[in-house]
Amino acid sequence: MKEKNFKFKAKFAELVNDMTDKQAGEFIKAISNYVFNNKQFETKDEYLKGIFLYVKNELDTAERNSVNGKKGADKRLEIKRRNNAIGVIVGSVIVTSTTKKESEKHE
Repeated sequence: MKEKNFKFKAKFAELVNDMTDKQAGEFIKAISNYVFNNKQFETKDEYLKGIFLYVKNELDTAERNSVNGKKGADKRLEIKRRNNAIGVIVGSVIVTSTTKKESEKHE
């Protein structure tokens, strides 16, 4: 099973460096809980709420891009497989496309 992970960008680290140790700990726990346990962040600290929403948006966008990229790659692979499997009927003879290696095998 593939382990779930996320990129902690340099701009996130800059934000953490501007926090107190208490805020930084709360923030890191909140991000980890959001990414790995899908838990929303609740705090009275308005600064942390804002930073969390910013980072959450960045993480959600990265996840969406990853999912959409995989869909696109899967679609391209499906089209490629379909194109390789389709033969052309000429008269009563079926002509199929072959790769160079396959055509060399038949010679």
